[in-house]
Amino acid sequence: MLYLEQSAQGFAKMKTTQIEKRCRLVGSIRDHNGRVRFGEQPTILREVNNPDQHMFLVQFDDGATTFLFSHEVALS
Repeated sequence: MLYLEQSAQGFAKMKTTQIEKRCRLVGSIRDHNGRVRFGEQPTILREVNNPDQHMFLVQFDDGATTFLFSHEVALS
């Protein structure tokens, strides 16, 4: 479990789970480098569960990584 910034009630918690599973993009997305990607099948490295969001850290075949929301990928 990772701990984020401290608040008056304590620490905000973020759960992560390591996964190495292929997925496919549901639509086009823009990665951290500004490249538009579509039709690719990246590998999910981590699943991140914040209190408000469910996200995946994915890695593309060229090595680039980015975070995607769960509605942006379909699990294979």
